[in-house]
Amino acid sequence: MLLPRPYISFLFLLSLLSASFSPLAADLTDYWEVDAYVREHPNQRLLMSMLAARVSAPAEPVSDKQRQLAPVRIAKIYPGDQGSDYWRRNLQAFTYRMQELGLPYELSTYFSGPTEQDISQQMAQLEQALNGDPDYLVYTLSGPEHVPVIERIIARGRPKVILQNITTPLHRWDGMQPLLYAGFDHVTGSRMLADYMSRQSEGDYVVLMPARGYLSEVRGDSFVRAMGRSGSHRLVETYYTDLSEERAYRATLDALQRHPQLHTIYACATDIALGAARALRQQGREDVLLNGWGGGANELNALRDGTLDVTVMRMNDDSGVAIAEAITQDALGLGKYLPLIFSGELVLVDRHMSDETLQSYRQRAFRYSDSSARSELGE
Repeated sequence: MLLPRPYISFLFLLSLLSASFSPLAADLTDYWEVDAYVREHPNQRLLMSMLAARVSAPAEPVSDKQRQLAPVRIAKIYPGDQGSDYWRRNLQAFTYRMQELGLPYELSTYFSGPTEQDISQQMAQLEQALNGDPDYLVYTLSGPEHVPVIERIIARGRPKVILQNITTPLHRWDGMQPLLYAGFDHVTGSRMLADYMSRQSEGDYVVLMPARGYLSEVRGDSFVRAMGRSGSHRLVETYYTDLSEERAYRATLDALQRHPQLHTIYACATDIALGAARALRQQGREDVLLNGWGGGANELNALRDGTLDVTVMRMNDDSGVAIAEAITQDALGLGKYLPLIFSGELVLVDRHMSDETLQSYRQRAFRYSDSSARSELGE
């Protein structure tokens, strides 16, 4: 007897959640950086350019006949309950772009926090999402817990998987990759910050990491390696804050006490930067250079009031637009023309940048997710 597809999904999920998460099986360190992947797969360069062109151009609505297709079912599971507005803005950008494209769809969205303590909630949300038997699952890959689960979904072939906020394909999935990796390259952004911060100060610095894992490697370790090339900076402490603003605040207070001559603090994420900024402000340490990562609204406000010195700013909404374009193209049978990676544009902004320049970046980055920006689009 055939079981209903949602019930099959539930049984399948139980097997995923009972999988053994050995360190080897969940390895996240063996991946291609974007340039390395393109060098090994040169056909991807044109496909990436084609998707980037679609993202930057106005939407091309589907035909009237295609508007009559059965709605595609999409599930998004986002760690969006955090100081960074990246995830929620991307959801807005995705929704507006899908409306412009006109492809019928049904969307189920689940939010959780970003810390290790939120993994169980994410897994429960994944169970609920798969019970709805979606055609597409938009998920993230930030810790080893995610790897075997996503791997089994990809191997199963349904739903098709889009991984957001990661642009580094895993070697272990070669020949069995998700439909798309979409985001902004963490390594590139961290190197941009290292170049800037190494020129602004010398001496001792501290790194405030997320939890140990993929994000600490691509944002934290890549920054440390880049700083090491200057020869005039010394890493004196590394703290793992699990993307918690409060833990970053306490870590900064500890660092200031242990290292009074501290010149620089590198923060790997928005919540971490905001916690560090609070501690520096409380201690009156305006002399310590501090960055943000991502350039969302909270960070831009902190740049304006002087509590942050610099950030790397994502052209935020483009990743949401890219996901909308990818799903639409695939649903119309054009998936073979999609690249494996969409890596959006990053720009460096600091506290000395003019209001006019910063506003122009803001309008580009939030072209769908800011109501004022949407008015510029004629909405």
